[in-house]
Amino acid sequence: MKPVTIKGKQHIPVSERLKFLADNFQYSIQSSYEYYPERKMWVVKATLRIQKGEESFTYTGLAQEIESANYKEVNFTSALENAETSAVGRACAMAGIGIDGGIASADEVNKAIQRAEVDEVGDDKRMYLLTLLENTTYEERQKEQLAMRIDAIKFESDYDKALLNLQANQIEDKDRIAMGLNYSQTDIKKTLKNLK
Repeated sequence: MKPVTIKGKQHIPVSERLKFLADNFQYSIQSSYEYYPERKMWVVKATLRIQKGEESFTYTGLAQEIESANYKEVNFTSALENAETSAVGRACAMAGIGIDGGIASADEVNKAIQRAEVDEVGDDKRMYLLTLLENTTYEERQKEQLAMRIDAIKFESDYDKALLNLQANQIEDKDRIAMGLNYSQTDIKKTLKNLK
């Protein structure tokens, strides 16, 4: 099996585990799934049966994936498929196929790394939300509470929700001028320091 190196450790992709199975055993794989709509989460169980002579051995693997709201991510359309691949890889690992010190396949490790890289929201995005917040129809007390929530945003999905909400509640330019409103980045930073 051909390993791939991820962050200094070698992992075997699920495809390599399946090739090994096909070359060395008579086997069957069945998968079943359950969907949890309140969490937009798929849970898949893969059952691997390997025939060794007269004996049959059964191994299972479980995996879960959450549907993404970001159309750029694979889980926007393929969360179920991703969960199934991971579950199959884990069932193979339970059978001792493709493990060298860890059960996670290269596919799972890569997904975890990509998720961490994609999901992290930087200070520049939070500052943009705070800029939008100052130009909304919310009352001052609501703005203070929302500013603290924005400051705590870490994930892209939360950023997207906040962005849509703030865009929907913007004060029109003509109304801003009529109300004499003018906010700057310095004002926003000063407000944040006072909140902490």
